[in-house]
Amino acid sequence: MKKHIIISIVLVLSIVGCSQKDIINFDKNSTLRVEERTGDELSSNYEVINKIEDEELIQEIIDIFQGIKWETNVDIEMTHEPDYKLNKNNHIWVTPKGNMLEIINRDNGYYVRLQEEASSELFEIMTGKEIE
Repeated sequence: MKKHIIISIVLVLSIVGCSQKDIINFDKNSTLRVEERTGDELSSNYEVINKIEDEELIQEIIDIFQGIKWETNVDIEMTHEPDYKLNKNNHIWVTPKGNMLEIINRDNGYYVRLQEEASSELFEIMTGKEIE
């Protein structure tokens, strides 16, 4: 019985570890590109506004992403193109009230609406500005 419980725990931890790797496709030695949408909400034009190379800042983003409870198997359709892109695959929208971020990872379809504190921290790292 103990052997089955230990095997079950190991399998669960392996699955959780794999899912985190699917979400975060960069490490602290990466260069992260932040792109901002130019034009109106229907525009699909983006320009690079920041390249993050500082290991501490990248680690902060990794910590934010790892601390999130991502929703899986969710079909989310946004009303406009993302406001920002982080390394092309993380599409980021500022909520209508302007105080939180929503992220869809285009590689796996994971979705999250960040709480205000995490939104503020991530937005400032990405843009150098405070979220409204």
